[in-house]
Amino acid sequence: MSTFGQKRTFDSPNRGLKMPSLPTRSSQLIGDVITLGPAPLLKSLGFRKKGHHFFRASKDATCHVRFQSSQWNSPDRSSFTLNLWTYLPALAIANGEVIIVEPAKQIFAHCGTRIGHLLPQQEDYWWQISDPSEVPQIADEVRSAVEKYAIPYLEKAVTLQGISELSGYFPGVGCFPTRSKANALRLLGREQEAVAVEHALEVQKKAGASGLGR
Repeated sequence: MSTFGQKRTFDSPNRGLKMPSLPTRSSQLIGDVITLGPAPLLKSLGFRKKGHHFFRASKDATCHVRFQSSQWNSPDRSSFTLNLWTYLPALAIANGEVIIVEPAKQIFAHCGTRIGHLLPQQEDYWWQISDPSEVPQIADEVRSAVEKYAIPYLEKAVTLQGISELSGYFPGVGCFPTRSKANALRLLGREQEAVAVEHALEVQKKAGASGLGR
């Protein structure tokens, strides 16, 4: 049975990205959901697929949708969520990073979140599935979530303006300073705002080092 709206503790959008490598019953159910629901939509929008990872690359940016299964999955019950992120070569350069050309290796986001923080309840969310009869309903829910929330987020987050607004922002959790946000602002010519974000980032680092502000 679908458990749409289930709450999970917030986590980084790019942690634990690997899906099960063996074709277990639980991973097969998740695969069936992907194939029936979001895959046709994403492919129609120009996304390519590698495993449970969908990406759409252009000269200026790559946007990613990756299905993450829970490490606690069992043969009888599975849960999964969606990680969303974008990668911009211009920001990689501004951040002093080595540019990663291959989309499958772009696991470090310049902007990213999990789908649950974009849903109306704005909290980490995992779908659960335990029986093939549940596949159509959950596939429809996932497709709808991708169409209504994931795609608009990604289309905004592939621009410098979008990065300046969304990087470090997790609805329902808070807004945190990031180096990518600062450099997006700088590339947009908004130097004072970039400096302010960098200052906030230094304050956050010091607070973390002293055990404060967690």
